[in-house]
Amino acid sequence: MLLALWSPKGGSGTSVVAAALALVSAGRVDETHLADLGGDQPAILGLPVPDCGFGSARPSEGLTGWLAAGPSMPTDCLDEMSVAVVPGLTLLPCGSDIAADRLPEEGGAALAVGLRDGGIAVLDAGPSRGSDQGAAFAAIEVADATLMVIRPCYLALRKAVGDPRLARSAGAILVEDPGRALDADDVAAVLGVPVLGRVPVRAEIARAVDAGVLRDRLPGPLADSTDAILDRLADMAGGRWAA
Repeated sequence: MLLALWSPKGGSGTSVVAAALALVSAGRVDETHLADLGGDQPAILGLPVPDCGFGSARPSEGLTGWLAAGPSMPTDCLDEMSVAVVPGLTLLPCGSDIAADRLPEEGGAALAVGLRDGGIAVLDAGPSRGSDQGAAFAAIEVADATLMVIRPCYLALRKAVGDPRLARSAGAILVEDPGRALDADDVAAVLGVPVLGRVPVRAEIARAVDAGVLRDRLPGPLADSTDAILDRLADMAGGRWAA
């Protein structure tokens, strides 16, 4: 099963939420994969920049190199580039800094199929550029479940309502900034999709990310909120991600 996460605007917290969901999932099931199209997962998880070469590709290419090669590239190469994070969790690093909407759609669809057929996977699709083309959009189209990560921000909501990814989204994850005028009901009403989970903005979460210790010491508020999101997804997906 493949869960894809995206955001209409950079800085929404998509990568942190994706990392937390993958870490919690790894404690529930035998194996979870985290695919990084945003490029920030190694830093968030406190990992060195990996040597993600495969076949004849250069070591820095990672997922972007695999996608650029097109759907003919064997999915076995995804296993070769995988990096162990914690027991039960592997990371497929982004590689070179190429926007996923500039990479072939066929590669994105093939990536999603490979991830979906390989067990449980979380795809960090990163922020949207508002395009309905490219590898990230194609992967979202194929994913079993797609969730938008968004803050209760007027500017983010404006971008979200015009984004073609919204039509593929089963719901939203709300990253709750303190002091905002908008709440979860407002966000659901504007987007026309339910808010399936809320992630608080807390200093202890920011400190764990900044220190690169998220994989070793997942803060309680982040662990609890992502655990609840996985419970909702398990209900939607017939028991997958169940404890």
